[in-house]
Amino acid sequence: MTSSLTVRRIPLLGALIAMQLILGNLLSIQLLLTKISFAFIIIGLTARLFSPLVTAGSSAISSLLGMLLFPKFTFFPGFILTAFLTGLVFGYAFQHQTSLTRVLVANFIVVFILNLFLNSLWLHLMYLTPWSVLLTTRMIQEVITYVCYSVILIALFKIPILNQLTARFK
Repeated sequence: MTSSLTVRRIPLLGALIAMQLILGNLLSIQLLLTKISFAFIIIGLTARLFSPLVTAGSSAISSLLGMLLFPKFTFFPGFILTAFLTGLVFGYAFQHQTSLTRVLVANFIVVFILNLFLNSLWLHLMYLTPWSVLLTTRMIQEVITYVCYSVILIALFKIPILNQLTARFK
């Protein structure tokens, strides 16, 4: 990688982290047991442009900055781990190509394994909320989230100009 390409990539990564911070914290709805956010769009774009580890790191940095700058609940490092793993999953899924299967599988892992089970574990540890309450209230939301994530990312990755720009940037 040439130094001029690296110089162009660093400000873009910073801008993507800032956009993820805004979509994940300022333009999201935070309830006690759930959070509705569109930061996944930026994570998906970051995954198309950067390696899985960079995507995971940027997602974790955005989550940490969001917790520090816009605290809405008690700080818990488990949510940073979830953000890191979300970036890692999207990074590996979208690194070389994006297909319907990759989008559906990546969204399934993120929504049902990371968001539903891992975040429910963090909430259970923080608030001692019973598992039955957590899983039943969050399951409906995560099914809807899965459909929304999938439709939006599939539509996003079909935009021709976005595909041209990401191919040119790589």
